[in-house]
Amino acid sequence: MQNEVILMWTAVTAYAGGAVLFAFGTVFRREALLKAALGVSLAGMLPHTVAIGIRWVRTGHGPYLGFYEVVSSFAWAAVLVLALLAWRYQKMRNLGVIIMPLALVLLAAAMFTPTADLEITSKLASWWLTIHVAFAKLSYASFTASFALAVAYLARERKSKGSLAEVLDKLPRQEVLDDLSFRFVGVGFIFLGIMIAAGAVWANEAWGRYWGWDPIETWSLISWIVYALYLHVRLTLGWTGRKAAWFAAAALPVVLFALIGVPIVYRSVHGAYLLGY
Repeated sequence: MQNEVILMWTAVTAYAGGAVLFAFGTVFRREALLKAALGVSLAGMLPHTVAIGIRWVRTGHGPYLGFYEVVSSFAWAAVLVLALLAWRYQKMRNLGVIIMPLALVLLAAAMFTPTADLEITSKLASWWLTIHVAFAKLSYASFTASFALAVAYLARERKSKGSLAEVLDKLPRQEVLDDLSFRFVGVGFIFLGIMIAAGAVWANEAWGRYWGWDPIETWSLISWIVYALYLHVRLTLGWTGRKAAWFAAAALPVVLFALIGVPIVYRSVHGAYLLGY
């Protein structure tokens, strides 16, 4: 347990260092700092991954029981998004100035909550739970990428001069950012739908009903509808560019509230099992 805590705080430190370096690299237009920021951020993934693995082996289940495990894994997924974007498109590493502060806040929030191990009960032990949680992470990662791309699009459109503009200009063209944001919403929408469906099957195994309008279930459906509306206005009404970017940027807080905020605000059987209160 002590080793896990040390590893997690090492990850927090690295993520904080990465966020700071991204900020300085952006403000002072230092390419070397931006490269270092990405390296430090990705280096933080190593202790974070090892800590998650240690806990997984010790508890016998993945990172999906308790606020600490759930939010920590979402922070890990956010950094993974940055890693994949930077690997696929080298210029995308500058999105770290948006993604790393988000990952840092999530992981820091997780570290100040109870970290006690939670035992997985016979009701929770199901392959459907694994599928449910896996697609929750995939949908969150996809929507985080869409959010970062949308924010970068809006920032570059509004900022034509200055240090931020010069850093953003190193990203792909606006049309590419807009298209990638749309594509990430598309895959995230599919992943979220699978998450909801798998969760319904699991809920029937655990509680004897597929759907009970539990707050987490309801807000997950609301999130899915929000992104369905995005796809509708994009594909049917032809929204692109600024309007689509604003929509994608505003949608992520809904998902974060559904995944993290709802169990804090509402008391429910779903939250009691998954977040351990």
